[in-house]
Amino acid sequence: MFFVGRTEELSRLDTARARCATGVGGATTVCGPVAVGKTALLHAFAERPAADEALFLRAIGTPMEQDFPLGVVRQLLQSVPLADEDPARIDRLLEDGAHTAAFGGTDALDATTVRAVHELSAVVLTLAESRPVVVVVDDIQHADPVSLQFLAHLIRRIRTARVLVLLGEREYAAAPSAAFAAFSADVERQPHHGRIRLGLLGRVSVGELLEPAVGPTAAARLTADVLELTGGNPLLIRALLEDMGAGQRSDSARRPLRATAADAYCRALVGCLYRLDPATVEVARGLALLGESGTSEGLAELVGLEPATATRAARTLNDAGLVACGRFRDDRARAAVLNTMTRPERERGHGRAATLRHIDGAPSEAVAKHLAGAGEFRAPWAVRTLREAAEAVVAEGDLRLAVDYLKLAERIAPDECTRVSIKAFLIGLEWLVNPAAAARHVPWLAAAVRDGRLSGRDALACVRYLAWYGRLEEARIVIEAGRQSCAPGESADWVTAAETRAARFWLKYWYPAVDAGLPEYGTEVSPLPATIGRIEGLDLLTDVLAGRLDADRVCDRAERILRGARLEDATVESLTSALTALVYADRAAEAQEWCVALIDRAAGRRSPIAHALFSAVLGEITVRQGDLLGAEESAATALTRIAPEGWGVAVGVPLAARIVAAVARGDREQAARLLELPVPGAMFHTPAGLHYLHACGRYNLATGRADAALHDFLSCGELMTAWRIDLPGLVPWRVEAARAHVHLGDHDAARELLAEQFDRLADEPSRTRGLALGVQASVVELRRRPALLWEAIRELQACGDRFELSLVFAQLGNAYRELGDFGRARRAARRARHLSEVCRAELPHTLSRTDRLAAVPDRDGAISRLRGTTPEPAPIHEPATNREADRIAERPGRPEHRETARITLPAVSRSASPSHSASASPGADEQPGAGLSDAERRVAALAAQGQTNREISRRLFITVSTVEQHLTRVYRKLGVARRLDLPPWLEEEIAG
Repeated sequence: MFFVGRTEELSRLDTARARCATGVGGATTVCGPVAVGKTALLHAFAERPAADEALFLRAIGTPMEQDFPLGVVRQLLQSVPLADEDPARIDRLLEDGAHTAAFGGTDALDATTVRAVHELSAVVLTLAESRPVVVVVDDIQHADPVSLQFLAHLIRRIRTARVLVLLGEREYAAAPSAAFAAFSADVERQPHHGRIRLGLLGRVSVGELLEPAVGPTAAARLTADVLELTGGNPLLIRALLEDMGAGQRSDSARRPLRATAADAYCRALVGCLYRLDPATVEVARGLALLGESGTSEGLAELVGLEPATATRAARTLNDAGLVACGRFRDDRARAAVLNTMTRPERERGHGRAATLRHIDGAPSEAVAKHLAGAGEFRAPWAVRTLREAAEAVVAEGDLRLAVDYLKLAERIAPDECTRVSIKAFLIGLEWLVNPAAAARHVPWLAAAVRDGRLSGRDALACVRYLAWYGRLEEARIVIEAGRQSCAPGESADWVTAAETRAARFWLKYWYPAVDAGLPEYGTEVSPLPATIGRIEGLDLLTDVLAGRLDADRVCDRAERILRGARLEDATVESLTSALTALVYADRAAEAQEWCVALIDRAAGRRSPIAHALFSAVLGEITVRQGDLLGAEESAATALTRIAPEGWGVAVGVPLAARIVAAVARGDREQAARLLELPVPGAMFHTPAGLHYLHACGRYNLATGRADAALHDFLSCGELMTAWRIDLPGLVPWRVEAARAHVHLGDHDAARELLAEQFDRLADEPSRTRGLALGVQASVVELRRRPALLWEAIRELQACGDRFELSLVFAQLGNAYRELGDFGRARRAARRARHLSEVCRAELPHTLSRTDRLAAVPDRDGAISRLRGTTPEPAPIHEPATNREADRIAERPGRPEHRETARITLPAVSRSASPSHSASASPGADEQPGAGLSDAERRVAALAAQGQTNREISRRLFITVSTVEQHLTRVYRKLGVARRLDLPPWLEEEIAG
């Protein structure tokens, strides 16, 4: 496999052999870098068949035998068939010459050695009289001096003899020995000497070399990558094929091969290094230490060589394909070379490299890479450099590397003050990487603040960590100290003032009650550009909680923040706050789009804290949109990225999302397991505690503990009122408490809470209004329920909460059933079932089998017989008056919906049948046809009921394609984007 691309070289050797057979002797030196195939070429030449039946005498030079005189000559003659010569005489010549040369005491050959060289050369010439003789000596640079004299003497005498001398020579960076230099000079001046230099294989040759091993298709695909990794070095190519597992052809393999360097490649490369001179090995190690930052001048100083020698050594490595432009071709190769050094050698080398790079003015990141490998190397500039490098890599998103730099800086810090400052910075970065691990440092951090060892900007940067883990007193101490340090005056520290303002904003959201006790000074300080991105989202969220902004203004500000801010570790809380502001403003759909995009960006930055926070917010968003599986997945991701014990007081947000989703899915056991997880007591002083209490209430209500649920919801209300953040979009505690009162049978208390809730709602789409209308329908008389429920449906459809929408549809079906309108009851129940299946929610209890049967008119008593009961007469309802309809219209709600609620209800006689009495239900759902054709109206009505396209096609005897075309036109005419948004009045188009 090594002889691809060597056709010309073999041809030249064949020519020399042919000339030798005719009596024209000569010498040829095959030279080149390490492992390019010199030995393989000489062996291939020796194995080629020829008609001359030449005698081959072979030897190889080794460093071990360099001091053994005539060692190479002994190898050449030890297997010669000496028919006419006396073997004893040759052995005696070798012994005498070697002994004399070894103990002669001078470099010059004495008479005995000269005579031995002369007579041994004559032996070879005598052999050539009967047939051609080819003398092959590989690695001639390692031959002993006397053997070199022998070969030089022989070459001078073979011009007219049938002798061909082939020498293999490896190129070295170091200067050759004096004996070899003299030999080379002597041989080079001989007219019958030639030189063949082998280089690296080219692209075509590499492809030809790969083809037998991997097949033509894979060879064409892999050639460029293999050439990139090996430079065309045949030995490295063979090792790479071994790593690739190319024993089978890739054309029929189960998966395509890839050029990947592994153990065999690294072993081959290191083996090549050990075949080179020591100077080249040191340069290779220096290149491995420097990595991407090496220069020829710095490299020479690093390894302690003359610049010219270092340059030659680097060129030798490059010519052999081991490196490219002074860089190893693969990181695994660089690591393998570093492993040839002992640990102390590596640390000393990195220490020298760090010093040289620092003197050269290299960036702190480049110097820190070497400091990280230098053990506890100490220099006056080392700690400062490591901290600057940590700040730089944090900006690039590599938090783990920054943590490593700071841990090293802490170990080598020269004094306690510096060590405390670095540790505070380190805790902040470790919180970003692994909050659970950072929690163990919080006691130390709190003690350092109380003792005064940690102060100034370092302490202010730790406010969010202290508050995250519930250390409020220490956070207050830090902010107070920051306030005092930026008192008005010429010496005011405006940077500290801005940092104090940012810390105060952060604490203001997480601990609303504590904020009242914080000093007000510093809030008028204009934020610096570096701090604006950290607080603008928090500023928006506090305004939302205070009720100072309507939804449109919230959307405008949030979009400006989310669009303009860069995703950095310092801006994560601000971006999370902007998303939360959208959620609390009932703009969950807009928040979801931004949140998904931010999660993708956080994954690219490898930021666990950012990914976890955004996933927690997404869990809350998807809960409010009725995507129960999405909520479970997002919240579980948040609790996986950061273990529950690492969430601190914020753990309530992802836990609440998972609990609410589990309750809605009917998985009470999962919800109970989540409620058993320990939570910090300080959580209940934060908005996250409100989410958690709300989830507890939902669980208690679902498990029949209405008293406990009421206590949870009222606790939310007490806290929100005390903190002055009584925002319906945060937690609709009044609606939930009213629901609990309904379960307890206290309808008056429920009405009172609902009336209070309606008074606090703004005149804009609101999920809370939809929830409140659904609960209100359960505490009014039967005739008024459908109108309220249809308005609740419109509100929930506008906000996109499919789960709550399924519950309202179930209520509506139950109301219609009780009114006797079984057709509408059936359609509402079908819609509720469809939405429950979409949400993967537990089927509402009103859709049990018994209730589904009750929704069917039982005129002949068949269903009653099936159920084992006696049919009851349908209820007779009193006629509704216009004044009663006016009372319905005067209920709390949006003004634009009040006009549509003022309808005239037809009078119903007591003798009317149940099916006709149902028409007395409010017709608020009846809307104009919006220009729909009859066919479009029929398709849209069935789609609004929750039927699939295939079901509609079978029902109407049309194709699925026709159904899709009708729905496309319906969506365009009605201005909706999906089936869920179809208006409820469409369901009235088809009779039961």
